[in-house]
Amino acid sequence: MRMRGQAKACPRLSADTSIQAAHMHCGSLQHRGGESGVGGKGAIMKTIRLEELTSLYVRIAEALGASAEEAEIFARCMARADLRGMFTQGASMIPYSVELIQKGIAKFGVPLEVIREEPGMILADGHLGVGVVTGTWAMELAINKARQAGVGCVWVKNGGDFMMTANHVLQAVEQDMVGIVVRNEAARVAPWGGMEPFFFTNPIAVGIPAAEEPPIVIDMAAGSFSVGVTVMAARDGQRMPSAHLVTEDGRYTDDPREIVVDPMNRESPLRGAIVTLGHKGLAWALIVELLSGLLAGTNTSNQNDFKPSADRPWSEAQFHMAIDVSKLRPVDEFKSATDDFIRSLRSVKPAQGFEGVVVPGEIEAKNEQQRRREGVPIREEVGEQVVEVADSLGVSVEG
Repeated sequence: MRMRGQAKACPRLSADTSIQAAHMHCGSLQHRGGESGVGGKGAIMKTIRLEELTSLYVRIAEALGASAEEAEIFARCMARADLRGMFTQGASMIPYSVELIQKGIAKFGVPLEVIREEPGMILADGHLGVGVVTGTWAMELAINKARQAGVGCVWVKNGGDFMMTANHVLQAVEQDMVGIVVRNEAARVAPWGGMEPFFFTNPIAVGIPAAEEPPIVIDMAAGSFSVGVTVMAARDGQRMPSAHLVTEDGRYTDDPREIVVDPMNRESPLRGAIVTLGHKGLAWALIVELLSGLLAGTNTSNQNDFKPSADRPWSEAQFHMAIDVSKLRPVDEFKSATDDFIRSLRSVKPAQGFEGVVVPGEIEAKNEQQRRREGVPIREEVGEQVVEVADSLGVSVEG
């Protein structure tokens, strides 16, 4: 059965596109492995109006066979990543997403099939659907379950890459619920103390609604850095904040150029691996594998140690949880208490060398608000890649 979704990117657009040398602060350091600290500074940016960006994403999806609903979900999720400053998501993922669809590894037009259901949980099969679509539908199911049972949990086999994890917890937050989302995939990250890829970056997101303050949105990788941040740091000739990469000969390094094969490819192969953030990062990676692959009955990331194809895709899983706050306490009371908690955290006296404590999600919320008004900065070379993809599909970037 098909689940209904809710609901949308690029240079060479209108004449008001401006180029700026930007030292972008694109989210707090540990979000998705550190989107602000590396891989974004000094890059040449083009600012695109949100409406143009969204329209282009819609038309790319439709050219690949998406229904109107699927295209809207795809575009909305991609554009929101750009809005929030997650520069390794959104536009950066368009070439990879199109490649997956053209190779038959991801598909529009397939159902999210419920294969097992209990009062508070669902096990579903995404049938290799496009990940942002299956992820959106899965969180809708979790929200509906939470309304009935207080907590709703949905596991999706064959759900694909749902891109920016925060998209899906924000669905819960916007319904005054707490959202928790994780996913495993293929081996890219070595466990602390090891040198061989074993885990995926294993994204984790938690969203907590607030009243007047931006919601708390934790969106991070269990690996020390995401693949995208590592690749773009290599592209920009930057070092990582710490030596949490490991070379093929087992040496830990902070230089991504030692392990990234092709810095212009967002999903570049690695000579070596990213490393978990110490033993605690290893523990978080284990938790993600448990909540996703092991409970859903798919492979763990270390078992997906091959190049995927339409005939042999990766066996991986998404996990979505929604918690209905109203079943525990009045929603307004909870959101007011969250505001107080956020303000108390922000008021902690900063240590030397710091301007203050950053609450997860507040920088991204400010980015989103500003960029909705002023336009969305896209890295110049990323924009060029999106234009190439659009051209290859016969999609005009002019709308």
